[in-house]
Amino acid sequence: MRAALLWAALCFVVPAGATEARSPADDAAEWIGRMNAALANRNYDGVFVQQLGNRRMTMRIIHRVQDGHLTERLLTVDGTSREFVRDGNELVSYFPDRRIVVVEKRPPGLGYIGGLPGFDPAGQSFYELRDPERVRVQGRPARLITVTPRDGWRFGYRFWIDEKTAMPVKTQLTGVGGEPIEEVTFATLMLPPRIDDELLKAGVDTEGFRWLRRDQPRSKPGDMLAWTTTVLPPGFRRKVAPGSVAGAPPKPTALLVFTDGLATVSVFVESASLPPLTSRTGEPRSNSGPAQLGAAAAFTAIIEGFRVTAVGEVPPQTVKSIAESLRPIPESAAPLGLQRP
Repeated sequence: MRAALLWAALCFVVPAGATEARSPADDAAEWIGRMNAALANRNYDGVFVQQLGNRRMTMRIIHRVQDGHLTERLLTVDGTSREFVRDGNELVSYFPDRRIVVVEKRPPGLGYIGGLPGFDPAGQSFYELRDPERVRVQGRPARLITVTPRDGWRFGYRFWIDEKTAMPVKTQLTGVGGEPIEEVTFATLMLPPRIDDELLKAGVDTEGFRWLRRDQPRSKPGDMLAWTTTVLPPGFRRKVAPGSVAGAPPKPTALLVFTDGLATVSVFVESASLPPLTSRTGEPRSNSGPAQLGAAAAFTAIIEGFRVTAVGEVPPQTVKSIAESLRPIPESAAPLGLQRP
């Protein structure tokens, strides 16, 4: 049965004054910017199909941005009746089939349907942007944006962006050869001006469930050893969080983020004496790897008495390389007061 694509009457005005001498990369980057703005500022409620290998899931997403605050509810339409509710940087995952709830912190982002924030000139040197193609998706005009990796350290992207609303109606994460790794296609999508609180509450009865909490890496007194990196994969660099100092050494009490401008890898560092971080299913992550977790790869290594876990939507070799590049700064070179555990 062919699903109808439902849209609010929302018009995106194209800026005047465009010059004729524009490169394909300029045009593609402009459409990516419009898409990022739509994802960051719009309310939307839709049903999409996610294809990951041979696995196919139908899900509903309710996404609200109110006074700059993101709230999002994601629920499976078929299968396990799982739900995920994100409120700011807290994500609560409900697994009725396993009778568990996992609560964790997540870095700021656009939500489950991600765009390409941080697409800067440095990042463009590791990707090729093709000239946007005019296409139609379920009868509506759209632009196809193709981002191709120039090496094997990162994946590529395809976005089918609705011309009128700048929302991505279809997205693909692609391998180095262009083969789809993950695909998300909206069947229905509405852009309501307002979303009620009730629509963002989980509908799972959690009586008798086991609650698990996955916090940011934990620390104890004397656990503040400074860390640095050796050789990172080409193009990747540490992303400095707002309020931090560029060049300051990472510490095991913080989530470290590395990016090439498009792809992002999150790294957790904690004492190896603590229980390992859990996966999204609530099970402890093993120390073997790298492992493929859907479209993302994960790798865990024990380095100098610390457990280092890297996760990102990149090839497995990339998370492995980033995790293994972390090294503790020798005590003689570390700032006063930093100690080994």
